[in-house]
Amino acid sequence: MSDFKIGDRVTVHTSQGGPQSLATVARLTHEGRRMELSDGSEWRADGKRQWSFRGSFYKGPFVEPEREGDAAHIAKRRTIGLIRKFANDLSMDSPLDAAALQRIVDAIDAERTATERTAAG
Repeated sequence: MSDFKIGDRVTVHTSQGGPQSLATVARLTHEGRRMELSDGSEWRADGKRQWSFRGSFYKGPFVEPEREGDAAHIAKRRTIGLIRKFANDLSMDSPLDAAALQRIVDAIDAERTATERTAAG
């Protein structure tokens, strides 16, 4: 029988990186042994491994009930990824002019300063 119920909010975790995405249990099939999440992924009903995985040694993603802080962790992770991609694609051929780039730098500096003030107490 399933450890989860239809409508439960869950977090998909990577094996090492923590919370990866949020979803909801959409339905249970195979007499409650398989659950399908709102993102379309299929999992064993205990959330320990993806439904289609057949090996005996498994160190992949898993599903747990959503916990406080999961959404913030996922949002921060995705934002960092977007910033890294933006910076990686940046070159002198960028359509952004110097003023736009300076506004970005100013925003980064302002956040860094605010963080340092908060940390200092």
